[in-house]
Amino acid sequence: MATIALFIARLLSIYSFIIWIRIMASWINPFPRAGSFTYYLAMIVDPYLNFFRAKHLRAGMLDFSPVIGIGVLAVVQSVFEIYGTYGMMSLSLIVMLFLSAFWNYGVQIFFTFGFIILVMKTIASFMSGSNFSMIMSRMGSFTDPINAWIRRTFFKTRFVRDTTLNIITLLVFVVIYFVSRYAFSLLYSLAARIPF
Repeated sequence: MATIALFIARLLSIYSFIIWIRIMASWINPFPRAGSFTYYLAMIVDPYLNFFRAKHLRAGMLDFSPVIGIGVLAVVQSVFEIYGTYGMMSLSLIVMLFLSAFWNYGVQIFFTFGFIILVMKTIASFMSGSNFSMIMSRMGSFTDPINAWIRRTFFKTRFVRDTTLNIITLLVFVVIYFVSRYAFSLLYSLAARIPF
């Protein structure tokens, strides 16, 4: 049984690698023509990735659903690999794997992307009227809900400049990141104490 589990883990590892190739190929050729290499990659990978496609997992032209799909695959692969290596599996390990995957493939990516966008928006707000500023105003839709929440919470009746709003949003975003990181580390340590 352990040998079969390790074999499945290796197959899932290869499939994850094929998904990464498909993602990179889609940046170069988003609509592959029939009979091409990328067309066959899409036939192998897209049915699985379609389970995770949703509008709320998009930010402009970026689609984060493949990252979620790879995260789920990584958890399943880890379960098989641990079982194949040690011949056992516990609820504690499964919960820890899910928490780790949720942080690494969901929350961490959201915060990293959001932080980059907010830094760029803040820089762009100092350069109003430039091409960079106009590009960032279109890309900033990813962080607009955070800006709106900051405006409603702290500046209900006062006008606030975009520069000030972006700096405050960036600071709040960083604080939320560290609070979330601490909360996940607490959950992870609680999961490690599950006795079975």
